[in-house]
Amino acid sequence: MKKLVVKIGSSVLTLENGNPDHARFKAFAKDISQVIEKGYAVVIVSSGAIAFGSSIAGKALAPVSIPNKQVLSSIGQPLLINEYMTNLKPYRKVVTQVLLTHEDFIDRQRYLNARKSMELMLEKGFIPVVNENDAIAVDEIKVGDNDTLSAMVAAMINADRLIILSNIDAIFDKDPHTHGDAKPINEIKQIDQYRIFEDSKSRYGVGGIKTKISAARQLARIGISTTIANGRVENIVTRLVNQFTQENGERLGTTVLAAQKKINGTKKWVSLLLKSSGSITVDEGALSAVLKNKSLLAAGIVNVSGTFKQGDVISIADVRGREVGRGITNYSGTEIEMIKGKKSSQINSSLGYFKGDEVIHRDNLIITPSIPIR
Repeated sequence: MKKLVVKIGSSVLTLENGNPDHARFKAFAKDISQVIEKGYAVVIVSSGAIAFGSSIAGKALAPVSIPNKQVLSSIGQPLLINEYMTNLKPYRKVVTQVLLTHEDFIDRQRYLNARKSMELMLEKGFIPVVNENDAIAVDEIKVGDNDTLSAMVAAMINADRLIILSNIDAIFDKDPHTHGDAKPINEIKQIDQYRIFEDSKSRYGVGGIKTKISAARQLARIGISTTIANGRVENIVTRLVNQFTQENGERLGTTVLAAQKKINGTKKWVSLLLKSSGSITVDEGALSAVLKNKSLLAAGIVNVSGTFKQGDVISIADVRGREVGRGITNYSGTEIEMIKGKKSSQINSSLGYFKGDEVIHRDNLIITPSIPIR
């Protein structure tokens, strides 16, 4: 079963006044149904709840603060899910609602539960419509934007591809608003070396070009390609699927190609997390070992920061404070403070027990690329 995650932005689903664009929902229902008939399972990550809530609340509640946005989301989310249910019903498609926060990804068991639930929905032919649980989410537990959320969902279900639909035709080599000779980029093969020129946001959207590139970059590292395209193009999802399978000669949108083969499930989970529970600083010797895909030992650790327990995901930083990787720790922060800089043979005498040589095993460690997006 091939799996697609289709992220649809607020700018695509709303009219200028913030009301739902009913014609667009109807068109998407037909489009998505056609893709499912081709043998794909589809997850929709949909924005629009806050915009729809604003259209109801009017001037009484402006989307300027987190409490206001929470209330607007609680008004708009039922309207959003109803649009999908109403328009997909004629095609005999069952819509399910999935509301997530970053905590659902950071907690390993909750992550596995969410993944299992969505996999079952897809096996039964249902269409999960995913959104961030804005009605309860605050900064500490927010993913932040649906571009990032869509990447996290794509990784969670091991999707074959992410499609991000917005109001832009593609990523351009220059800002098309200021450069008449700007050309669309059909493929990006080395996303870590790519620099974007500018950022823009829709009236109700949280993300912009940066968040789309960032989401694509995140997935490319773990073996999943992303296509960014204009959601107002007729039958865009079907046409993109045909483009991927070379059933047509079109070259729509920008595709960020996966940089490597898909990584294992545990490393994939580590790579998804936006926030780590703490951090450790390593010396040059340990840094060199980690970059060569070796496990991290206590002897190479020089500093511990934060409060974390065994099994948490923590950051690994070099002596200059730059994050170089993340991994699942076999020891708590308190324990690492007691054994840092010591050989494995000294751990038992320092703690009174021994959990293993590795503070972070190489199978549970992922390297952070050295070239950040800016």
